[in-house]
Amino acid sequence: MKLWLLERPGSLLHLLHYDIEPGEVEWFARRKLAYINSLSGNLFEALRMALMLAICAPGLTWHFYVGAVLLLAQMRVGLTELRRKESSGQYKPSEMVEIWAKGIWLRAIFLAAFTACCIIAVPSERIGALIIYVLVLAQLELLLQFTIPVAGIISQTISLGLMTFALLFRSDLRGELIVPVMGLQLIALHVMLFNLHYMFATRILRTRRLKAAGETIQGLLTAYETHASDWMLETDASGNVALPSERLCTALGRDAADLEGVKLVNLLVAGPETEALREAARKLKPFHDMVVPIVIEGDLHWWSVTGNPLYEELRHSGFRLFVRDVTDRYTAESQVRFLADHDSLTVLPNRHNFQARLEAALDGAVANNPFAVFYVDLDHFKAVNDTLGHQFGDSVLVEAAWRIKSALGGQGFVARLGGDEFACIVDDFDTVDDLREVGRAIVEAISQPMEIERRTVRIGASIGIAIAPEHGATSETLLRSADLALYEAKSRGRGSAIVYDPAMEELKQERGRLELDLRSALANGEFELHYQPLHELASDRIAGFEALLRWRHPERGLIPPDVFIPIAEHTGLIVALGEWVLREALAEAATWPSDMTVAVNVSPAQMADFTLLKQVIAALSASGFDPHRLELEITETMLMQECDDHLQQLERLHALGVRIALDDFGTGYSSLNYLRSFPFDKIKIDRCFISELNAGSESSAIIEAVLDLASKLNMQTIAEGVESEEQLASLRALGCEQVQGYLISKAIPAEDLPISRQFARQKLEAADAMPRLPELKLEDYRVDQEARRA
Repeated sequence: MKLWLLERPGSLLHLLHYDIEPGEVEWFARRKLAYINSLSGNLFEALRMALMLAICAPGLTWHFYVGAVLLLAQMRVGLTELRRKESSGQYKPSEMVEIWAKGIWLRAIFLAAFTACCIIAVPSERIGALIIYVLVLAQLELLLQFTIPVAGIISQTISLGLMTFALLFRSDLRGELIVPVMGLQLIALHVMLFNLHYMFATRILRTRRLKAAGETIQGLLTAYETHASDWMLETDASGNVALPSERLCTALGRDAADLEGVKLVNLLVAGPETEALREAARKLKPFHDMVVPIVIEGDLHWWSVTGNPLYEELRHSGFRLFVRDVTDRYTAESQVRFLADHDSLTVLPNRHNFQARLEAALDGAVANNPFAVFYVDLDHFKAVNDTLGHQFGDSVLVEAAWRIKSALGGQGFVARLGGDEFACIVDDFDTVDDLREVGRAIVEAISQPMEIERRTVRIGASIGIAIAPEHGATSETLLRSADLALYEAKSRGRGSAIVYDPAMEELKQERGRLELDLRSALANGEFELHYQPLHELASDRIAGFEALLRWRHPERGLIPPDVFIPIAEHTGLIVALGEWVLREALAEAATWPSDMTVAVNVSPAQMADFTLLKQVIAALSASGFDPHRLELEITETMLMQECDDHLQQLERLHALGVRIALDDFGTGYSSLNYLRSFPFDKIKIDRCFISELNAGSESSAIIEAVLDLASKLNMQTIAEGVESEEQLASLRALGCEQVQGYLISKAIPAEDLPISRQFARQKLEAADAMPRLPELKLEDYRVDQEARRA
């Protein structure tokens, strides 16, 4: 039930809408009930009825008095019932307020009806006093009804409505004046009722919240006083410490007398954080959670400071500061921020950081102020990681990162991109040769032996170099150019630094096509073995042959091994190729004279998981070849890790009778260490020393020293790359035992070897007995070669 007045825009209903939290609804209802119960309802009703009867007495009959008594009794019973329900606890406070509202409506109906009867019956001379009395009662009832304003305005409307209706029945009053007056009275009551309710509600709600806020503030102050890492601090207008608290003295480890009057910023560490705090204080405005550094007893701490300015008579008098020690949190957050841009293992900038630095460098790069990107990839790291474990591999990465930074000498930006890949930005150079020199310095630094966990490991590095903006104006283009240069460095045998060249684009595409063809070449039977003779100088005879792999492409023809072997190693096909070479070489060598050896090159990939040992045993079993006639040529790369499994595998091969030769001796960094690690049967002197061989040369002295060392270690020696009679004579004079090279013969197919024909001819001459194998002379071999060419 709503009055028309309440539906109008001007009904002041907005005064019934105030901020009240969900948890305050029942509390607010209890406050209303407490106010209602504080009023003496029975006494008020009795006085009200007595005065009304006194005013109307001359015109009333005994019926009015009996009705008044019954009405008072009924209201008494009703009031008692309401309070009984309230005390029973069956109803929530908000439900009791609704019940009280209904009681107010019923009360209004009965009282208004009784009042209307009195108005009709009262004598004319007392009608004015009665009207005044009723209007005053309406004002007094606001003291009860403003806590329930909607019920109150309905009650007032009922009372004034029935009173107006009764007045209109009297002939001694003018009806056209009664209705407007009563309407104005209802509007006035409406305004007063709603305003009283709004003031009541906002006052008690504000009081409650202020009390809660005061308790919260007191709790915070108590917390600051009871927690060692939180305290308050006040300064004067000049920023000097005023009345230092016990907590501050304890935190700083100083007496109050030492701190009082000291500028707060002088206690802090000078820097951008302290300067930011100073600037915030100068604005004389509140600031929050400003983190500043401070040194306490030699340790760096971080304080979070929140401040509010203080005023006395409108003049700034200082700051009240709330301080918290956030050293642990700040350190952890700093670590998180650092790790977001840095590699957790090497502590170098990570890929994200490098990309941002590269983009910034490209924004400022111009033709007359270029910079270079180095793409560094560690060679043979995977073998170390797989063989010795990831933890050991991590230690190698840390050492490699430190060596790269040291090689740059602080002149470049170094980052780890992931895995064993690093990148550098170098802007301090004049020519391309300067960049190559920096690259060689990095390769040299990484290639030095690493002493880690009582092990000596050796890895290498290949580097691709691209120059901005010449080789790329965007980060994607520049990194791709550097990657192409890195691929070229690896394809050239690794251990080098190559500057990007546009022709590398076509080379990479060509390698991609070769890689696709290479994957099917073995199944298609496109590989073949050529054999190069190993000439023995003392007897001037051919002592054996080295098996060399060749790829006869159906369209491209014969592809040299230095082109497809790196691709095979990169794709992992080298293991299958190595097994095929062993089987083919031993099957062919089984047809040779029994005093002739065959040498087979071994890839580092075959050393993993004892693969080489398994392949050799399988090939020997299939061919029936004497293992004492087999030579396996091992490069320094295969021994760089000095892995126990690798050495154990070589020792087991050696125990089978297989001879082990160290290939390319002298080109590594620690060849003598390899001779100490494993007792090789043969040392192969690299062609780079033979090409510079002449009397009195440095190479001649090195070869002489190597031959002397091999003699003392009871190792056979062979020199590769012999191309002239002078080289052959010098090696003979120095005491080298075997040679191979173009002077003797290039590698030729198996069907062109003279061995099979001579051996077959001799078997026909003495089929009933074991033939005496002929000694092949160099002259015989050359005559046979010349006849074949003719």
